Amino acid sequence: MKIIYNSCFSDPWLKIAQKMQQEHGYEPVYWIGYEFDNSKNVIPKAFPNVIFHPYFNASKGIFPKEISDRFPGSNINIDFLKDIAHDELLTIKMMDRMDPYRYGFNFMERQRHFRNLLKYWHACIDYLKPDMVVSERIPHQAFDYALYLMCKYKKIKFVTFCGSAFLGRYIPLTDVSSIGDIFDEEYAGYLKSDFSIEELKGNLPEDIITYYEKMKLDYALAEPFYMKKHLVEHKQSSTILSLTKKFVLDMNQFKENYFGKNGYFKKGIPSFWKQRCKSIETSSTTVLNYSFLKMNANAFKKKLKKVYDSLVEEPDFNVPYVIYNLHYQPEATSNPSGGIFVDQRLCIDVLAKQLPSDCLIYVKEHRSQFYSHLLGHTGRIPEFYKDLLAYPQVRLMPLHTDPFSLIKNSRAVATITGTTGWEAMVMGKPVINFGLSWYEKYHGVLRVVDEKTATTIGPFIENFKFDERNLLAYLNAFIRKSIKVYAQRAWYEKLNEDKSEFVNVFAESIFQMASK
Repeated sequence: MKIIYNSCFSDPWLKIAQKMQQEHGYEPVYWIGYEFDNSKNVIPKAFPNVIFHPYFNASKGIFPKEISDRFPGSNINIDFLKDIAHDELLTIKMMDRMDPYRYGFNFMERQRHFRNLLKYWHACIDYLKPDMVVSERIPHQAFDYALYLMCKYKKIKFVTFCGSAFLGRYIPLTDVSSIGDIFDEEYAGYLKSDFSIEELKGNLPEDIITYYEKMKLDYALAEPFYMKKHLVEHKQSSTILSLTKKFVLDMNQFKENYFGKNGYFKKGIPSFWKQRCKSIETSSTTVLNYSFLKMNANAFKKKLKKVYDSLVEEPDFNVPYVIYNLHYQPEATSNPSGGIFVDQRLCIDVLAKQLPSDCLIYVKEHRSQFYSHLLGHTGRIPEFYKDLLAYPQVRLMPLHTDPFSLIKNSRAVATITGTTGWEAMVMGKPVINFGLSWYEKYHGVLRVVDEKTATTIGPFIENFKFDERNLLAYLNAFIRKSIKVYAQRAWYEKLNEDKSEFVNVFAESIFQMASK
């Protein structure tokens, strides 16, 4: 069996791929890997026949010679293109992160890039004839989402992993629109069982039950670790002085990356950013240009935050309201996981239409949208907030408003895929869910996918009754069907467990998905 590995770190994926090859005969034929983890050296050495594709080259549509030589003879099926018209718009929206200027990558250029990516992947698949693609994360860059779409068209299995609120716990998927029925049988079994609440709690691993209990206390105790990490990184990049300090420290730590004939000062900083007046393929980012763009981006985010802060008002907890916490954008949590609801104003539009006129909609921005080290400047415009306030029911909440207070006093919580949905579940609130999430099949969650399901929002909230046993049954089903692994680098330091076992779990999970 031939496998394409997409966006996989050399650690732990090299070991996983070797295990799959040795035990099951799964041969890597193509590997999209990163520049900073030595993948370009260790992967071809371990698998001499593999075609290695650097991540940033893939992002810019620069393909290895074996594939680019076949590009002229590759064609796009008309019916396929018509069928994925919705996905094409999602992919074009994904390219926001590639436009640091916000106005330097127009629609025509983006569509050209997307359709070129389709042609390249069509040529690649026809040439290599892979049986499966394994992706470390849900595809949410233009290049790997195009690969995902081409695999669906060619009926090639695409195995990826949906994250959860719990550190290192994933759900294996082959479709990024829903988790499907993976929990249904186990969930129903726990609901029919005679397990008590205490017994169901006792079945849960320590990390799950600890987090569960923290949800009932204070947000400072339950705040996700990545939010704390983002705040630290934001402070390190928020001023010219802090940016300079960070740059000097980084340059000193990774001297080999900056100096020499292939260093950043000579070749530029690896990125997927598109330059103005250049094609995406020929774009590059010098150290000086990178610094200039960062300062401009931070200035715009400060302006954006100032606009938002001028429009907020303190919450009134004595009136009926639904809380909607905005997602940071651009990110996988809303695109592709939200589908059409990547336009978060549509979520508010649905709520405004379906909720009683006396029920307010409290909308709170994600703090990360304004963080200096992230790409939030490409995901918002000032008019977005003003458009939300055009709805009579909408009130914008100050960033300092306690998240748990907003949830506890609400009638319901609405989100695309956010952790706020999990927090609401524990606090006994109904959840309106607009996208792919690990909790979407819980009986206290309404997944809105179309106008028909949207019309049930009102009755769903009115008829909801919290049942802790029901929630614990779902968590038990989740534990039975999810896997615990270490994949993302940000989690390495957080998991003090035998990582070799995670390699075994990952490999077994891939094998099982391939066998279905």
